[in-house]
This record gives sequence, C-alpha cells and structure tokens, in this order.
Amino acid sequence: MGVKVALIGVGRIGSIHLKNLVRLRSEGLVDEITAVDADPSRLSEARSMGADETFDSIDAALIRHPEATVIATPTNTHYEVAFKLVGKSHLLVEKPATVTLSEAINLLNEAKKSGNLVIPAMVERFNETVSEAINMVKEPIAISMVRVGPAPQNPTQYVGVIYDLAIHDLDLALMMTKPIKAVVSRTVINMYDSSILLDLDGVSVGIRSKWVNSGKMRVHVYISPGSLVVADLVNHVVYNNGEVKRVEQREEPIYLEDRNFIEAVMGKAKPFSTLLDHIKCLRIIEAAQRGIASVAL
Repeated sequence: MGVKVALIGVGRIGSIHLKNLVRLRSEGLVDEITAVDADPSRLSEARSMGADETFDSIDAALIRHPEATVIATPTNTHYEVAFKLVGKSHLLVEKPATVTLSEAINLLNEAKKSGNLVIPAMVERFNETVSEAINMVKEPIAISMVRVGPAPQNPTQYVGVIYDLAIHDLDLALMMTKPIKAVVSRTVINMYDSSILLDLDGVSVGIRSKWVNSGKMRVHVYISPGSLVVADLVNHVVYNNGEVKRVEQREEPIYLEDRNFIEAVMGKAKPFSTLLDHIKCLRIIEAAQRGIASVAL
C-alpha cells in the first residue's frame, strides 16, 4: 500500500509536485492524492492532471486523513498552514518552511509532540551538478555562491530574495562545511538584493542573490589548497582545474525531493533535510539582518 497524500496549493510549484505525486502513484508509493486550493480553476486543472479528490479548504480535505502533506502555498502562509497540520500529517514544506526563527522553533516543538516529520523543501540538495562539484572539493578554504533569477510578480508574498534564492546556497554551504559557529562580517539585504559574507569555522563564504527583470544564473566557486572548482548549476557544467565535465541530471531534483519525502514517511529513507537545518539558516539570516557578528549553530 502507498501513502495517502494531500497537496496544499496548486500554483506553479504545486502543479510540479502534483505531477510528481501522480508519477509516484503509478510507481506504487502513493495511494491517493487530494489537492486543495481556493481557486476553482486550479482544482479543475488538478483533477485533469490526476488528483483523486479536490477541496477548496484545508478543513474539508482533512476528511481524507492524509498521512503526508505537501505545502506549496505562498511563502508568507507556510508557517500558518504547517502549524495547523503538523499534528495531523507528515509535512514537506516549500522553502522557506518558515520566515522567522521563532516560527521554526515553534514548529519543531509541535513536530516533536506529534512525532510527525517536517521536511523543508531544499531542492538543490538533489542537484547532481552541486553533488559533483562538492565531491571534487577537499577541505575548502573559500566558497563563492551567486544566484540570480527573475523577480516574482508578487514579491511581498515571497518576503524577499534572501528567502527565495539565497537560502538555497546558505543551506548548501552549511551542509558542506558543517560549522558550529558563523561569523557574519558583511551584509547587504533588501527585498531584491542580498549579499552576505561569512566565516564558517574558518571557511570564507560569500553568498549573493538578486531578483532581476529576466534571466537566470547559478554559479558556485569552491577554492581549496591546489584546487579551483566552478559549478554552473543552470547549464550543468563543472570546471575542475581547467577540466570541463558535463553533468547529467538523471531525474528532476523536485521529483527526487518528493520521492524522498514519501519514502521517509514510509520509513524507507532518511529525510534529506530537517527543521534543524532550516533553523541554522534562519539563525544566520536573522543575525545578518540585525547586525549580530557571531552566532552559534
């Protein structure tokens, strides 16, 4: 038997999750898909894509007793929806799972009470170009990460570029270096532009993100003694000391993310990301916003 899944929000990202859930149903990992959205046209599209049931409210959808729920609502609603459901279902929450550190800690405490998983959707952990580049780097001394993308039509719903773009690279830097302390030496943060310079236990890390009118760029540079690795995440190319390697992304990262979530709910896999990882990101973001120089992780 597969898992009964609810999808909250069937917008641009939610539709991708729905496509993946339909595939996972065909693979025997999902038993039933319930889609929730306030927009009737989106619910009609969800049914045409393969949703078994559709509802215009979360409360109505709970009659299906989902074991796993994907939250793909606007950023500024993630915490409210997750807090409502954490006692009833395992959760995969689109990034950022919460906007504030206090919200993340509250959600973690509720998850501990219920025993339910709450997984922040940090999809770049499944980017094979990132994995290939990181595997080439031994004992990094400096990392530069630049992420540029088109500004959303409703930027206030996304809270700011640091929560939309930069948080991916911050998560990857923390995953790679596993620091116990972060020193924030320089920051520029506004709605459309952010630049953070960190020291993560002796590794210098620069993270730059920007919303622009059009275009996309995702470039990482990793420096270690005797090695320079550059990863182009958009074109899936890694340059290692002058040698060029094209990386094949065998599956879409967001499909791998959804599959990991369902398998984690079934007890077949370890969650790829946890609220503790998200909390570390927020500790640094809030320290940068408040001008705090050092933060324990």
